[in-house]
Amino acid sequence: MLEGQVLGRSADFDAWAADALARGVVDELAAFRTRAPGMPYGHPTVDHYIPLFITLGAAAHPDRPVRTTVEGYTPGFSKRSFQTAV
Repeated sequence: MLEGQVLGRSADFDAWAADALARGVVDELAAFRTRAPGMPYGHPTVDHYIPLFITLGAAAHPDRPVRTTVEGYTPGFSKRSFQTAV
């Protein structure tokens, strides 16, 4: 964040990921490097992105939508946490 403003690339990437999660399109999420807006700056490394797929793979009911439990921004980056159906 620069003086209270969220960087567009972070906001754009987060909105794209949230939408893809809500629609359950895992193929879209997996192709983030070429499909997500704000790349490569919106998410330059995979270390905080790969756990998304681990969580989705561990879902007891993968056909049910996910629920966002944390969202917001820290300096320059979005933070999002979600819960799968149990």
